[in-house]
Amino acid sequence: MRVVFVHQGRENVGVEVLSALLKQEGHEVALAYDQGLFGPNDNVFYSPRLERWFENRDRLIEEICSLKADLVGFSAYTNTYPWAAETARRLKSRQTVPIVFGGIHPTLVPDRVMENEAIDYVLVGEGESAVPELCACVEAGREPAGVANVWYRSDGTVVSQPPRPPAADLDSLPFPDKSLFERYVNFRDDYLVLTTRGCMQNCSYCCESFLNRLYQGRYFRRRTPQNVLVELRQMHRRYRFREVMFNDAIFFTDREWLGELLRDFHRDIGVPFRCFGQVQYLDEEIAELLVESGCYAVEFGVQTLNEGTRKRILHRPETNEQNRRAFEICDRFGLSYDVDHMFGLPHETADDAIEAARFYALFRRLNRIKCHNLVYFPRLAITDLSLEEGLLSDEDISQIEAGRVNDFFHRDDIRSPLLKRDKQAFVKLFKILPLLGPRGTEFFLRRGRIRWLRFAPGAAVVALQVLVALKNRDYRFLLYFRYYPLRIRRALAARRRCRAFH
Repeated sequence: MRVVFVHQGRENVGVEVLSALLKQEGHEVALAYDQGLFGPNDNVFYSPRLERWFENRDRLIEEICSLKADLVGFSAYTNTYPWAAETARRLKSRQTVPIVFGGIHPTLVPDRVMENEAIDYVLVGEGESAVPELCACVEAGREPAGVANVWYRSDGTVVSQPPRPPAADLDSLPFPDKSLFERYVNFRDDYLVLTTRGCMQNCSYCCESFLNRLYQGRYFRRRTPQNVLVELRQMHRRYRFREVMFNDAIFFTDREWLGELLRDFHRDIGVPFRCFGQVQYLDEEIAELLVESGCYAVEFGVQTLNEGTRKRILHRPETNEQNRRAFEICDRFGLSYDVDHMFGLPHETADDAIEAARFYALFRRLNRIKCHNLVYFPRLAITDLSLEEGLLSDEDISQIEAGRVNDFFHRDDIRSPLLKRDKQAFVKLFKILPLLGPRGTEFFLRRGRIRWLRFAPGAAVVALQVLVALKNRDYRFLLYFRYYPLRIRRALAARRRCRAFH
């Protein structure tokens, strides 16, 4: 049978693994893709007007129809769920093809997703075992009764089936089918790899905490170094990539495993890489190993410098002293780092942002401060807490479960003492802070000058960010700008094809 995946946004490794599995089973697989140009997932160039102009859902649906799928699968995040649900509705009005929704949003709220009559099946949790079984049922024309992880309707009644245990051995899974995204992602410049699945932390705002509860603490698993290296060797021969992005939630939690992986990585692959880390796991030995192996940047999730907020609201255990020590180690070893900082946290004040700015300004190798909004995902601890404290209403919860949420980078709904106009000024300050140093940062923090930045043109801020990237040789940020003209040309070509078709 032919399975067509429909996806909006960035490359999805989970979909690539499912594609590889289905091809092993003898199925045909195709991808219908919307890159979401200028949309809310675009953390640099967001423009609702341009997003609407480049959006071409009719072309996407024509493409899906032309592929004559036997099963159509959507992988949906909470903020892409409304797009996916509307696409499924329009597709269903054209074809009676069965539709399955998977991904984190259907896993969080399968009952709400099943309310959409255009969606026939919902996949909860991991899909590597469930999807081939579901395909067999669809091919045979029977209900997926007994297929764990899958929800479906029988005579108008929703049947919910519990998830099976997670895959115990990640090495037994096939390598991601990168060919699925080859038309849209240039793997020669940047190869994304996952060496783990899940996260051992339980941050209140992160969907990984829900998966830990769903799988009763058994969700975090790690591939062996040998398995990761076989993938990287094969893909390096195929794509000759110039950089690797280890996209694990926390890359360096196991010193022995890391040493074994990176020693062979440096010898056999020998390209620069970047990764995500958490400050309490970084010490001099790991920093030295990272640098010697080719790591040029680590991204740390700091989120806030208010320790009370971090512990009570975010359920994060690290201290400001651990943040300081980790950044000083990076400075000493010449290792650049990005930090994630979150705005819109409950009870956040302007003083919290001022404290954070003064702290960040102390460090030399700070490359970028990535400013995010707090996004409420359904049925997470921070969402429940905000409801209890009156920061969210029951109607807000209903909207969140429907996927109508703010986005990480642009639209936001500030419900904290940090007023929206001040938040916008602090975001601009944080984006250019690596150019300012302690004195320049202090200049804006004194005498209310921070409010001047409210009037700074967005284009000027982006230009200064480019200067920061050039100064720090931020390969990934500059690569983003390099590919924008290519993405625009592809979008324009798709519009022309759609017009010619009609």
